[in-house]
Amino acid sequence: MRQYSRASKLYKIGISVAGFAVFVAAAVNAVPNITDPGKLVVFFFIILFADFLPIVFPGTISELTVTMPAVVALFISHGLSAMLLVGYVSIFAACAMTHRRDYSPAALLDLAGYNTSTYIVPIAVASITYTLAGGRTLASDPTVTPAEMAVPMLLWVFVCTTCNALIATTFISLCTRESWRMVAARSLRWFVPNYVVTAPSGILFAYLYIRYGVWGVALVIVPFLVGRQALNQYAVHLDAYRETVTTLGVYMQHYHPYTKGHLERVASLADEIGKRIGLPATSLMFIRDAGLLHDIGKVGVNEEILDKVGQLSEDEWTVIKQHPARGAEILSQMKYLERIVPWVRGHHERPDGRGYPDGLRDGDIPLEAAVIAVADAFDAMTGGPDEREKRVYRAPLTLDQALAQLRYGVGTQFDSRVVKAFLRVAVQEEESGS
Repeated sequence: MRQYSRASKLYKIGISVAGFAVFVAAAVNAVPNITDPGKLVVFFFIILFADFLPIVFPGTISELTVTMPAVVALFISHGLSAMLLVGYVSIFAACAMTHRRDYSPAALLDLAGYNTSTYIVPIAVASITYTLAGGRTLASDPTVTPAEMAVPMLLWVFVCTTCNALIATTFISLCTRESWRMVAARSLRWFVPNYVVTAPSGILFAYLYIRYGVWGVALVIVPFLVGRQALNQYAVHLDAYRETVTTLGVYMQHYHPYTKGHLERVASLADEIGKRIGLPATSLMFIRDAGLLHDIGKVGVNEEILDKVGQLSEDEWTVIKQHPARGAEILSQMKYLERIVPWVRGHHERPDGRGYPDGLRDGDIPLEAAVIAVADAFDAMTGGPDEREKRVYRAPLTLDQALAQLRYGVGTQFDSRVVKAFLRVAVQEEESGS
């Protein structure tokens, strides 16, 4: 759960106040000069509609809307003050409507004010930069063409995207106490796609406005809805995948109850390590699932072996060592789980080649498998109180003892990059008291 420190609360208030100040200044300048309120109302509903119905990329918290291109068209057609005025009101309204059932009035006002400001402050900075760089709008020069606006518009999108990323990164870093640099590195993954999509979209919106007026901008909503529907269909398939993971996890827990706490902790640790080490976004989407299912191959292991008190015999260890391959075989039968198959198969491999089932060496072991290996080993050494009496492969260790074992195994049993990332996670959690 995200923890709001005093610094993060003050930062949040500061951004909200800055955004509201921009709104007030825009209102003072725009209201006396409005000559065609009807067009501004249409833009209000376009931006409201766009922000109220985002395309959510399945399995992530990332969203795609046509909000920014619509804001760009409004800026080009009516100027800075009108754009900031209408933009603030419409984005605030969309946020309030989206979350109205989940928050009290005071909390809703706080949330909507901050979220709107994270939009409006970057938009204001980008628009001022656009003007200072010599960019023209229809409001200032009715003869300007889309081609003449192209380069300044690329600058607008770059500044807006950068400013938005800096605001979000700083807030997340203050909340989680995670390194600002690490949070920024993850944000950059979405920077380029956002830049590539928004820049041409903004220019297209401007062109449509010049050619067909505000209704040309409204027509863009149609293909947007088509794309939204396509992604929604994908989301349905992804939900089926998630249900499969849940079903398998529940089955594993019923088969051997001690695994419940272990599997959930390994999944959570793998997710934290993956974020810290900088796994690709696609891997982060699935690393928790792999953590939950990494021991699925044990459903084929005799319970007498799993529950045995004391040392396992050589034959029993041979049986235990088959579970990663068995787990991979089970998961390989399901299309949605193909990505995590090599991670599950390789979560007991070692950099020195003495792991199982394939004896892979450093460089051949998937990084995701190495992440699960560290998370699995740590929890096996320090597992919850219910598991300490039942796990027989290692005696329970204290936190310091377990960390010492991980350090000792660097380069032989564990990937050095993963251990280094895990140690940072452990220090962070210890500092936060979690």
